[in-house]
Amino acid sequence: MKKTKWLIYTVLIGMIPFLIRSFIALIDNTATIQYWINETDFIVLGLVLNLTNINELEDKDFEDKIWKTRNIGFSVISIALFAAILAIVTYSDFKANPDLNKTTVKACSIALALVSFLFSYSIYNRLNKIAK
Repeated sequence: MKKTKWLIYTVLIGMIPFLIRSFIALIDNTATIQYWINETDFIVLGLVLNLTNINELEDKDFEDKIWKTRNIGFSVISIALFAAILAIVTYSDFKANPDLNKTTVKACSIALALVSFLFSYSIYNRLNKIAK
């Protein structure tokens, strides 16, 4: 049941910006793929996933305390990385001619969000097994 709640309450909430952008892209004939696939949406998903990892693990006692510490540590590092990428993207939006390769940032954001999804899934998979 934990995984189902995680999927509904965390993943879908984290995907709200992407889902809204997808809806807009469907009804707007002028929307391009660059508009539809936006790095900020994937950054938000990664932030939400890692924040929920910390929240879920922080208040629980585990026999394997090293596992808990490593997972919280990885989530904190991931949050810092996502925040840095978000700052770079936000800063580049203010410049008329940004010196930023948006394609690379977009690919990194998607890849990091996918890694965060798999990491978060593994945490909730283990929590689901412990609960049974």
